[in-house]
Amino acid sequence: MLQFPTELESKRAMLLEQIARIAPTLQASGAKSEELATLAPEAVTALREAGLFRLKLPTVTGGAEADPISEMLALEEIAYHDFTSGWCTMVGATAVGSLGAFLPQAGLDRVFAGGAIPTASISFFPAGRAVRQDGGYRLSGRWRFNSGIRHAEWVVAGAVVEGTEDENGGRPLVIFTALPATDVTLYDNWRDVVGLKGTGSCDCSVEGYDLPEHLSFVWDLLKPKPRRGGPSYLFPPFSFVAKEHGSVAIGAARRALDELVEIATSTRGTFRSSKLDERQVVHRQIAEADLKLRAARALMHSRYQQLYDKVLAGGLPDGADIADVRAICVHATDVAIGVATMAYHFAGNTGLRHPHILGRTLRDLNTAGLHQVMSDTAYENHGKFRLGIPADPLA
Repeated sequence: MLQFPTELESKRAMLLEQIARIAPTLQASGAKSEELATLAPEAVTALREAGLFRLKLPTVTGGAEADPISEMLALEEIAYHDFTSGWCTMVGATAVGSLGAFLPQAGLDRVFAGGAIPTASISFFPAGRAVRQDGGYRLSGRWRFNSGIRHAEWVVAGAVVEGTEDENGGRPLVIFTALPATDVTLYDNWRDVVGLKGTGSCDCSVEGYDLPEHLSFVWDLLKPKPRRGGPSYLFPPFSFVAKEHGSVAIGAARRALDELVEIATSTRGTFRSSKLDERQVVHRQIAEADLKLRAARALMHSRYQQLYDKVLAGGLPDGADIADVRAICVHATDVAIGVATMAYHFAGNTGLRHPHILGRTLRDLNTAGLHQVMSDTAYENHGKFRLGIPADPLA
């Protein structure tokens, strides 16, 4: 199994080298993943062998434990080559990373049996209901948006523990549960979707499932208490995952812009008197798109480095921090959608023909924007904190 160095710059370089090595496989897999409605097997194998599903897994459990900037760079680069691969990597890395950081030891021994590192998917919304019983919980629920579940060995799913409001400050206790993928019912309901079709984000469910307590963990929304790993795992969940969405969006939009540049400089339309690169409006649109992407990316990286430095110094992200990074990453996705839309429009007939990458990127990014739940709330809370108005960053 591939071993990552512990020194930051060496680890970052190795991650990017691994992505460059498998880039041709990822690029070639995109159309096939969409056709299969799940990540193409060759892409799954390439990502596994390159260690990229271990991007967010603690070092002590065999992971890369990437710092936020390295993680963002890696996900951006994967998504540049294939957005579906980038999306499944971000979800899979969070899923297995949460298991490695938060599971009790008995659960870790079960999930990582024999030192093997599994692939996992995660559904954050606590759509499950759990009732305490001897040794664990009686669990029922149906979870949506399980990206990558068709190549996952474990499923991480959120659940509300009934009757725990009094012991948890008025809010019910929310737990994450680790379920063997073979134990869930899988619904083939991700074929008739507009975008992100290649992620295979099917529903899954269990009913009256006996879950051992050691296959559950709490990931507190404000003050996480990881059992393993370094400072990255002190990021509350919303800030832990927001950077993933922004990074894959930026990577996909950069690819769309580069595709437009290639079309503009190498082709001439049948009925057009000039190539795209001879039209001033195209010059302006490409320049604006490039600057917007670079600005959104720089803001995201700068703010996350600042937050990481705060944690390294012994602090914890507060409500304003969570609201800020969520809004920044939603903004990055919005910018990316705008850039991909512009590229698709100017590509004309070229991007229109299925399965061109510009059409797929347009569909996938817009779907990612829908999936990035509560974007209006992210902006609203950011604005409230700026105005000094009490806000709930968890809303």
